Amino acid sequence: MTLFPLDAVRNAASDQKWEPALQAVRDDLPEDILFGDIRAEDVRFAFDRSRARLNVLLQLIADIPGTGADISTGPGFLPAALRTIGREIVATELDPAMAVMVPEGVRVLPYRIGEPLPLPQESFDYLVFGEVLEHLKHPPVWAISQFVPLLRRGGRFLLTTPNIARRSNVEALVSGENFLEPFPEIVPDGADVTDFVEHVREYSVREVVDAMEGAGLEVRQVLMTDWGEAGYEPAPNPYSNGIIVVEAER
Repeated sequence: MTLFPLDAVRNAASDQKWEPALQAVRDDLPEDILFGDIRAEDVRFAFDRSRARLNVLLQLIADIPGTGADISTGPGFLPAALRTIGREIVATELDPAMAVMVPEGVRVLPYRIGEPLPLPQESFDYLVFGEVLEHLKHPPVWAISQFVPLLRRGGRFLLTTPNIARRSNVEALVSGENFLEPFPEIVPDGADVTDFVEHVREYSVREVVDAMEGAGLEVRQVLMTDWGEAGYEPAPNPYSNGIIVVEAER
């Protein structure tokens, strides 16, 4: 049974205090090709979609003294914003070259989830697992449990992931459509078809809370936001918004 009361889930509020840091990251996005076939316009689109949840993460991290780690940082939006406000963080990414926005001087360690961690145990005051869970082919409790040992006692685990029960998904279902990504009809011989979809599995609020508690964490709060500008004006019903943000403590 979930220990955290799900009726305590609430919408996050944007804090304008952090918008200059986010705008500085936006302004620094380069104009040329960045990583493989990912172009600058793709990164700008991804940042604009992520901006609301980044605002929430900055609010939470501001209340946590010390250093942190950003697991699977992607383009590196969060480390870039944290450097702007003078906070220390290290990051991991499968291919560090993908972390095109990570500032000079911030370490990005090569790491594939499931392999031995390249970071020392009990060395961080906070850990960010942002928009990663939905891409994994691992059970959520197992995945989260891999990183809990990195936290000092009392350290915070910050997780964000899409909400499978968001309003757009419900509307698709009641109109006879499916919100799940279709599998491609053509894949290379012997390939895993799930390698060709963006999200392997999305989760509900209850599932995410259960997973955090199952990994031995104490959930402190669950906030909801959304993508893009919608995140700054979330729907009144928290459960219908697109992004789950969980703050838990070791």
